[in-house]
Amino acid sequence: MSGLLEKAKRQFHRGDLKIAQATLGRAIREDRRNPEAHILLATIHEQQGDLEEAARTFASVIPLTPNLKREVAFRAAQHYLSVGRSDGALSALVSLHGAMPDDRDVNHSICALLREAGRYSEALPFAAKLAKIGTDFDNWLNAGIVLSGMDMHEIAYPLLQKAQAAKPDERLAVSELFWCAANLCDFPVAEAMQAKLEAAYAAEGDKADTRENAFRALTWSGDEAYHAKTARRTAEVMFPPVNPVRPPLAGTEGRRIRVGYVSCDFFDHATMALFAGVLEAHDRDRFEVFGFCHTAAGNRQGAMRERFLNAVEHYVDILGLDDGAAAAAISAAGIDVLVDLKGFTQGNRLGIFCRRPAPVQVTYLGFPGSVAGVGIDYALTDATVTPEASAPHYAETLLRLPFAYQCNDNSRAPVARSGNRADHGLPADAIVFSAFHQAQKIRADVFAAWMGILKDVPGAALWLADQKPAVRDNLRKAAQAAGIEAERLVFAEKLPLDAHLARLAEADIALDTAPYNGHTTTSDALWAGVPVLTWKGTSFAGRVSESLLSAVGLPELVANDINGFGRLAVELAQDGARLARLRQHLLDARVTASLFDTVGTTRAIESHFERLYRPQ
Repeated sequence: MSGLLEKAKRQFHRGDLKIAQATLGRAIREDRRNPEAHILLATIHEQQGDLEEAARTFASVIPLTPNLKREVAFRAAQHYLSVGRSDGALSALVSLHGAMPDDRDVNHSICALLREAGRYSEALPFAAKLAKIGTDFDNWLNAGIVLSGMDMHEIAYPLLQKAQAAKPDERLAVSELFWCAANLCDFPVAEAMQAKLEAAYAAEGDKADTRENAFRALTWSGDEAYHAKTARRTAEVMFPPVNPVRPPLAGTEGRRIRVGYVSCDFFDHATMALFAGVLEAHDRDRFEVFGFCHTAAGNRQGAMRERFLNAVEHYVDILGLDDGAAAAAISAAGIDVLVDLKGFTQGNRLGIFCRRPAPVQVTYLGFPGSVAGVGIDYALTDATVTPEASAPHYAETLLRLPFAYQCNDNSRAPVARSGNRADHGLPADAIVFSAFHQAQKIRADVFAAWMGILKDVPGAALWLADQKPAVRDNLRKAAQAAGIEAERLVFAEKLPLDAHLARLAEADIALDTAPYNGHTTTSDALWAGVPVLTWKGTSFAGRVSESLLSAVGLPELVANDINGFGRLAVELAQDGARLARLRQHLLDARVTASLFDTVGTTRAIESHFERLYRPQ
């Protein structure tokens, strides 16, 4: 072996690469575990421009060499990435990690690769390690993004603060710190980062690279032009180019239109709480219903899951398929209308839609805005959330439903007050305002408005969804700073939907958020007989409550602005007779209002699908 290896070295140094390669082949056949021979062979592949083979050969050396593991693993990863093989790069670095679990660069690189692939749960252990051993901007930002994305905002926060302090104007660091601060209701930091994002957009317009995810933009901006920009940017960064070839419309004579729904939320999730009734109400004489499911294995249980499985005629599990394979399965099923229920929310599979497996592709319900750049042709909306002025900001053709865009399940059990508020820690004889919103929707100006209402309604309580300890602390501190006793904020533990709706009936008035309204939060309150107060918005996300209130016949609960919202809340809290009338109106609306007409909404959706799917 040593003789052949030395010979190959001499040949290599003379530049006789092919001859050296042949000699190394013989040397390796004699001793397959000699790392030096493999490294030299990989170097030859490298110089010959065969980078994938160089990468494969370098990777094979990792378990063989005691001293050069780090060098060869990173060279393998570099070459795999240069040929678009992130899977190969990841495999090489994971192999190295087994030997060097505390190496900062190894953990950083693996974490980054998994994060960029959207595999946050797999990235979490590496991010957690980086949180302990990271020493610079890249480490802090990388780990912080993953931890924040896994809803571990309290751990991510100091990392993202250090990253942004290291590079104060780096757009991704600003955006990520904003998001984390918003989720912790740290209003001063969230507002400071928002100001930076706004300034960049104001200065640079459409050229501004704010590095902001499209969903996050909805939580602070009511500017539809900005939403469209971030949507396009998100698509460019996260998804492949859209296939320019759309499958032709196929004739449906003698068969039903095949409709396929794609989601990971086919379980006890807010989307299914709204959508289950539509799946069940589809006219099976005209439509054949497919469920393309990528629900996580741990969520495949519960009553809503059973309803989903019973409602679809064809269940297709795509969790274990990559986007290409999933698209092929959809195409093979002959789907006519493919419906995305996620948009740019976490866990989406929009890469499937980029491949255009169906002739008609629609987005619905999951994302209140344009899903630009991913091959979506149409969006199901209504005239309130997307008036004519909104159309230029949408890549999709808008299909407006005749009443609220939001479907609701009217098979839910009616709820009534128990009369025992003490069970929930609520005052028995005072006004109870509810605001069961996610923390990131609670903006500083909104919270200030809520506190103004509490100041003008003595003794009233604000009933909030339970939050992380840091969120509770921040909200209580903000309340006290506004002159409101912290104990007037009551936090409610998370309960199953039926139990939550039952307790929600104990509230008197629900208060909205902006620029991202309550969506399911609003319709839940209305179903429970609780009037919801909102004000006019400037984007889809900020017009949802207006749409829902119109669909239950209560447009008078929509104020013109946030100040009017505050005045309306105080007036209503002081008018018990009007509150009683509104409650009765909502109890009757469960049967009479278009918002809760599940079959009517389904038929309206179906009419759009039939109109779109005309054979050419």
